[in-house]
Amino acid sequence: MSELSRPVVARRAVFLVGGYERNDAEGFFRRIGRELERFCVCWSVDARMDVPVHADDHSSATATVHYTGPDGACDADITFLSFDDIVRRDGARAFPVRLWAYLLAFFDYVVSGTMFRFFQTNWRFALYFLYPFVALLGFLWLGHIAFRIVSLLGLPGGAILPAAAGAAVAYAAGRYLGKRYFVFHLMDLWSFSREHLHCRRTDMDGRIQSWVAMIDGRLSEGRHDEVLLIGHSTGGALILDVASLLADRLEKKGEPVNFTLLTVGSTSLKVALHPAAARARERLAGLAKCSEIRWTEFQALTDIINFYKCDPYRLAGLTHQRRDVFPQQFQVRFREMLKPDVYKRIKRNFFRVHYQFISANSRRYFYDFFMICCGTRRLEEARPGSLPLAGVDPEKVKGTP
Repeated sequence: MSELSRPVVARRAVFLVGGYERNDAEGFFRRIGRELERFCVCWSVDARMDVPVHADDHSSATATVHYTGPDGACDADITFLSFDDIVRRDGARAFPVRLWAYLLAFFDYVVSGTMFRFFQTNWRFALYFLYPFVALLGFLWLGHIAFRIVSLLGLPGGAILPAAAGAAVAYAAGRYLGKRYFVFHLMDLWSFSREHLHCRRTDMDGRIQSWVAMIDGRLSEGRHDEVLLIGHSTGGALILDVASLLADRLEKKGEPVNFTLLTVGSTSLKVALHPAAARARERLAGLAKCSEIRWTEFQALTDIINFYKCDPYRLAGLTHQRRDVFPQQFQVRFREMLKPDVYKRIKRNFFRVHYQFISANSRRYFYDFFMICCGTRRLEEARPGSLPLAGVDPEKVKGTP
């Protein structure tokens, strides 16, 4: 498609569900503000963000980003779909409750064979799944070492003092290392994922329904040239639920299903690979039947918290009769979208690497989250070898299809 015939997006609506994290809308938009500055420097464009407006129930917040560049101008209404309060409630439970819920989740994934499916599809993600459990064993091991050392001292009281020392060391290690390295948070993540795929999270189901109603209201305004439903990390699974329910709602009303689906760094297969996730697979199959829906997924090898080169539809055990590719998958290279010093600084921090999908680039590249959300290109133009802006050498805009 030539530059002159390229369809221009002057007004866009973006609805984003992030990962399972303690990050409310205010924190999200503070981060967006910082990233926008880097985005502007990278592309020599201008982008300014209005003050976010919160929904009455604080389940979402919206801020408009005003973009101006060589390709024209675009106003993007970016809505962050928040479930931070649910995450915080999970984390506020007594530790024995959290531990029990996690152990149920861990052994559910093991006994059901889902963990082994992780190893078959992406062994790196499987190691990520094992991380909290191995860390807990490590804390117990440190406690056991303390128990053995104190036992060798031959102090009076039998096993009481060694047991107390072992418990104290295990507790101290867990309290410091567990919090510092997100062990307890990831325990809650897997508990949440298990409960959600078993349809036991009525709080999350209610939140998704409220998001769907809100998005439906926005779509009915008909003000946007492009509507993007975006899911990152755990949000990659939740946005599929949102998209399915929204499509059903629009079809029942006889209205067009005029949105595009985008998942980045998605972990949706941690749900769809579980044999008990019948509802998730049913909703996914329903999305494929709606020919108006286009779905694009971006993946990266460097990010261990995603399923690299894995088709989330086919691996869910589903087939469709569509003529187009569903989803359309592209692999990105963070090394090529970041300056060498930036990439070197973050590449060993797997959480920071995971967030690069929704962070600003420091080098021009075909995948740029902020260009997708704020620029005048449609999502389907963000392809390897594409021209994000006029005057950019396509040979320098590389990627792996």
